[in-house]
Amino acid sequence: MEQSMNELMEHTADMGQAEMFSKEWYNEYFRRAAESPTHARFCEAVYGRDLCQHGMMDIDEMGFLASLLKPGEKVLEVGCSNGFITEHIHRQAGCDILGVDYSDVAVGQAQARTRGKADRLNFQCVDLIQDELPGGEYDVILAIDSIYFMGDYNQTLAKLNAKLAPGGRMIIAAFQVKEEGDPETILLPGHTRMDEALKDLSFRYTRHDFTENVRNHWIKNYECSRKLQSDFAAEGNAFLCEARMAENGWFKDHAERETLVRFLYVIDHNGALA
Repeated sequence: MEQSMNELMEHTADMGQAEMFSKEWYNEYFRRAAESPTHARFCEAVYGRDLCQHGMMDIDEMGFLASLLKPGEKVLEVGCSNGFITEHIHRQAGCDILGVDYSDVAVGQAQARTRGKADRLNFQCVDLIQDELPGGEYDVILAIDSIYFMGDYNQTLAKLNAKLAPGGRMIIAAFQVKEEGDPETILLPGHTRMDEALKDLSFRYTRHDFTENVRNHWIKNYECSRKLQSDFAAEGNAFLCEARMAENGWFKDHAERETLVRFLYVIDHNGALA
């Protein structure tokens, strides 16, 4: 996935977003998004509900994810951003969640909004590469389109696995694109880079195909950002629209060429690696 992220970063730099996905960039994004009526309209149109989100998971996928969780389970969410999705899943599933993210602005927003729920829903600022993950013995670890930012897949999966309780599981959403030089099979179930890492580590897992969703998402994301471009500019938030446009053009191209797939993996705890 490093090759894919490098290609995306080069594309966004060409679009004037050279620091895209950095902590500073995310801080600015969520600081503005929290106050933007146009961003709320964008999220409603693209995701099916405004949860001030930045990612790929729509409201239907959130419902499916919540159905995989059980009331009272101890959950760690890696890459929670501003916590609106975390809070939504907490309400639906009745589980206890600690969300971690490296954007202190996003985490601060989540903490302020959910202060009265801190006994069962909490948030903490953590650099997913530099810092140790807090706590342990989690029943579930969620990494929804965040594992790309944690480095090598094999090392990251082993790091997450070490925080699971016996019998626990990881739930990871990850996209895969086909780029020049990639094998023809790389988009097939069982052959993505995530699949290869899981097989290397001898993990048992099941896979759910979200490919149709993600392709539709990026086309809709592309169209809505351009439709609302003047509205973003009028409220002084051209940055938000430009950020979306820098990212969604790259994904839309892959969606239209059908060189983009995305799967949700439910992975059993591997005691041998803990």
